[in-house]
Amino acid sequence: MIVPLPPDIEDALDRFALEQEITREEALAVIARDWLIGQGYLRADEGDEEKEPAQGRVDA
Repeated sequence: MIVPLPPDIEDALDRFALEQEITREEALAVIARDWLIGQGYLRADEGDEEKEPAQGRVDA
């Protein structure tokens, strides 16, 4: 999917992806997931079944 973004957002997205050493697509997914969790649209643990558990994590 191609979505046109304003130049300032394009630049910020490129800087974020470069600093995190991820692709633009991965950066967009990280940003969207963070926002959706922050706004309550997505639980923080959704999608965790695909990831390795964090070191030292203790589930209550």
